[in-house]
Amino acid sequence: MINNMFLIDGPYVSKYLKQTLVDLNIQVVKTKEAITYLKGYHINYIDEWEAVSVLNRKPQTNVYTNSENTIGWLYSELPQSELAQTVFSVKDKVLFRDKLKQLHPQFYYAAHQYIDLSSVDPAGIPFPVILKPSVGFFSLGVYKVENAEEWKRTIAELDQGVERSDGLYPKGVLDNSIFIIEEIIQGDEFAVDCYYDNAGSAVVLNISQHLFASSEDVNDRVYITSGPIIEKYLDRIQSYLNKLGEVFQLSTFPAHIELRIDNSGVINAIEINPLRFGGWCSTPDMCQYAWDMNIYEYVVKQLKPDWPTLIHNKREQVYALVVLDNSTGHRGSEIKSFNYDAFLERFSDPLELREADFKKHPLFGFFMCRVHEGQLEELYSILHSDLKEFIVLEN
Repeated sequence: MINNMFLIDGPYVSKYLKQTLVDLNIQVVKTKEAITYLKGYHINYIDEWEAVSVLNRKPQTNVYTNSENTIGWLYSELPQSELAQTVFSVKDKVLFRDKLKQLHPQFYYAAHQYIDLSSVDPAGIPFPVILKPSVGFFSLGVYKVENAEEWKRTIAELDQGVERSDGLYPKGVLDNSIFIIEEIIQGDEFAVDCYYDNAGSAVVLNISQHLFASSEDVNDRVYITSGPIIEKYLDRIQSYLNKLGEVFQLSTFPAHIELRIDNSGVINAIEINPLRFGGWCSTPDMCQYAWDMNIYEYVVKQLKPDWPTLIHNKREQVYALVVLDNSTGHRGSEIKSFNYDAFLERFSDPLELREADFKKHPLFGFFMCRVHEGQLEELYSILHSDLKEFIVLEN
């Protein structure tokens, strides 16, 4: 039987995950962060030194984390381990692209020190491109740049973005010291929660389509999942994930993978987020509503979804995850309150609202809801909103 070990850290641990840890008696590494966030729950802890010993002796141990903040623990406690090296190779976007040349040899990308970006000659850049930190989280520090003139404006704006995001997350999660320029991957964007079993085969646990407000939009605002989405894309995505697994030698490895599929069906990975599913317990917890499925349990027990049955049971419904990122143009310190009640009134079938400390983090919370297929107007309405109508500013 496979060994399981969870690493738990902030900025957020949901009640659903906490209760799952208790119900399944999952072993959790006893860090001070885990003790803080899991206070009040009867957790099956393993001491840090013992966890390191187990992971050294049993490298096929199934490690899952709710937060990439724990990556620093892996790097410091198991720096030479295969697990830490694999995490580093997928987390760093430059190394990720280096390896991914095996699948996409013509893909353009270039890495630059942040301090050198202002001296990069835009004449040598094949616009349009995406500019982003080599180690990133959410869409912090991500810019779409259409041409040389826009490049100059973007570099001028970048200082403010870097200042706002510096210190929000550990360096292993968000590092603004190096930026990568990438050609734009065309097509529809998807986020996939999955795990690679001990034989290296990918098991898809959910597919969410990322909706955008426009072709220039790079924000993480709305993700939807439904039976038709799974039915249409499951086989081709799983086939591509198996190729990714071969390139990065992934096994006993949970991941949140973002990719795009163009009009001709060609798939190209954007990034592999290691050892976790959607951040802030978002996409994994949404699966309890969308599929009546606890995907933490599926990882622990190495279960495979019965997708034909799941799709049949939920065919007419679309389930949405809304990330309430602070797009108001005001810093959290300038905002007195956010009217969550008024926000909820915009939706016909809300499922769960999770408020966040917008003074500390660049978002107001996460929201999960259900809509009927073909009636997505309320989602597109909030997708195009800057959320200013819900805030009250400090005097």
